[in-house]
Amino acid sequence: MELRQIRYFIHVASLRSFTKAARVLNVAQPALSRHIQSLEDELRTQLLFRTTRGVVPTDAGVALMQMGESVLAFVEQMREEVSRAADIPSGKVIVGMPQSISPSIAPLLMEACRTRLPKVELRVTEGLSVFLEEWLNVAKIDVALMTNPGKVLTLHTSLLAREHMVLVGKANNMPANGGKIPLANIAKLPVLIAHGFRRLIDQWTEPRGIKLNYVMELDSITIIKEMIKRGFGYSILPYATVHAEAQSGDLGVMPIVDPTITRDFVVAVNARRPLSAAVKAVRELIVEKLAEIELQPQEKRSRQRKSAIPKTIKQDRLRKKKAKAT
Repeated sequence: MELRQIRYFIHVASLRSFTKAARVLNVAQPALSRHIQSLEDELRTQLLFRTTRGVVPTDAGVALMQMGESVLAFVEQMREEVSRAADIPSGKVIVGMPQSISPSIAPLLMEACRTRLPKVELRVTEGLSVFLEEWLNVAKIDVALMTNPGKVLTLHTSLLAREHMVLVGKANNMPANGGKIPLANIAKLPVLIAHGFRRLIDQWTEPRGIKLNYVMELDSITIIKEMIKRGFGYSILPYATVHAEAQSGDLGVMPIVDPTITRDFVVAVNARRPLSAAVKAVRELIVEKLAEIELQPQEKRSRQRKSAIPKTIKQDRLRKKKAKAT
């Protein structure tokens, strides 16, 4: 028994006519008759009386009409509920991201999710991009914010932003290079480096024959920043990881030029898995919140220019007074 057969039967029995039902259903009358006959054969009972004035449902036909209408109504309700569930984000979503960006974006993401996606249970886990790629492939995580993944056939990725790597040092011990420092000049400095960033930086230094003086290699950005504050050398770090310290003056930051070292951020999902409404919504939040994070140092006006503005205004006023006096 098919839902289509039940629907056809209810139309025929309600309209008391195969012709009218065929017209309403946009079905050929012979085909409609075959469906009703097949239904009667399956149920082993007559459902309709054929008369000169049309058709009349038998007692069995009346029972089928009543139950059939309930079944069709339930199926329609089920369709609406399932569609609504697919449109309303809900359920558990696991997001993976690198340790270098998670302190900046994870709080923003979780706060927005709690406010705007109250039925979504969000979990954030940290890992290197190479691990995040693997976790996406085995469905350990649902969506990832990754850096420089390249082309991976099993993943669907979208480029979001480009972050600048900067020279970081003790605030009162930065090189005097006019606010920027060429990559080659960093070779003169003792550098503490995170293992993952060394591979990235080597891609820029090796083709140019630049050899940096790595005095220590660590896995913790937090430890690196603390050692720099204590005067133990310098480091090359993503700007977002030191933005707060740069603004507060706890650390000195200089843009690197010739060349500018960057890393790309992408949002990635498993290309072979259908995305739930919750995963889609969280992915959109990741895009939105990453755009709010400072990923490169902003150009600042020099103190000389700022202090010169009031002086120029004062000189103009003096000239005007002299002009009036004469």
